[in-house]
Amino acid sequence: MTKSSTPHKKLNLLQVYRGIAALLVVMFHINQMSTERLNQVTFFNLFLAGESGVDYFFVLSGFIMVYVHRSAIGKKDQLKSFLVKRAVRIYPIYWIITLTVLCFFLVIPGFANNQDLGLGYVIVSLLLIPQKDKPILDVGWTLIYELYFYFLFSIAIWLKPKYSVPILSTWLFVTILQFCKIVKFPGSLFLLNRGFGNMNLEFVWGCLAAYIVIKYNNKIGKYRWIVFGIANLGYVILGMLVAWRKIEIERITTFGLLAALLIIAATLIDLKDSPKIPYLLIFLGDASYSIFLTHGPLISASTKILQKANLGKYFDGFFAPALLALFAVVFGCIFYSLIEKPLTVFLRQNIVEKMFHPKAEGRI
Repeated sequence: MTKSSTPHKKLNLLQVYRGIAALLVVMFHINQMSTERLNQVTFFNLFLAGESGVDYFFVLSGFIMVYVHRSAIGKKDQLKSFLVKRAVRIYPIYWIITLTVLCFFLVIPGFANNQDLGLGYVIVSLLLIPQKDKPILDVGWTLIYELYFYFLFSIAIWLKPKYSVPILSTWLFVTILQFCKIVKFPGSLFLLNRGFGNMNLEFVWGCLAAYIVIKYNNKIGKYRWIVFGIANLGYVILGMLVAWRKIEIERITTFGLLAALLIIAATLIDLKDSPKIPYLLIFLGDASYSIFLTHGPLISASTKILQKANLGKYFDGFFAPALLALFAVVFGCIFYSLIEKPLTVFLRQNIVEKMFHPKAEGRI
């Protein structure tokens, strides 16, 4: 969910799957909230594993950091530029949506789900500082992980490899020990559990995927369509198992690994085959951040209204959730076109470019 700092060929297939990942998360939350509030399962629980879209986003972030920004590693003078660009990308849109939701909660407290709306909690939520509770905007927890990964990558930029490699290797070693349950931090130490948490390994999958594409592009390129098919089939099979068998899976070694394989294959296909992709699919990828941030409040408010009005019986398992999903996606696309895109362009032109005068940027 970032832009490159150097010219790169557009990776449109990755863009398409970014849009698909956002749609999966939308469908997951529709099923979750309709089940909890309206006692109605949607689409035979097919999207029970829809939160795997988050796994894709995390792996993609790791991939982009290495694939696009590897030239900045070990160059301390590029750190400020990196951090400003990341902040411009993440915070402004998040603040607009969070403050809108906050105002809604203050006007209609019944929709706040008993959240503490004190000043301290609001500030911590706006700054995306790690906390025990979720931020005001539920999906903000994913951005906290994103920012933490940016912090780790900043170490690689700030320090020379001879210093950063031992530090990051130690972090990775402890994280793997935590993942394997060899090391376990007390639940009260939530910062340690977050800093060495399992989800961080999905960013590592992405970094590894980028390394493979960069290092072994020619060697594995001939297998790109096979890997692409395996990754997609794996998603379908896992999704069905989660939906119908109700099995619990370890996301890091399943959806995380599949996301890495998918990103490797899709990147190689983009680079070697340059497939023509309909503009609408690419546009959905562009709008994925807006869709991801706005869909939660819309779905939550809609299901809450139906619940309070005792209209849940009219919310069937197919037509109604499909309409709600369409509404959430269209709203996110409109928000992207009218707010996110022009605001991001404005901020880049008036902050980033004036501060750093970067070279031409390419989209990924």
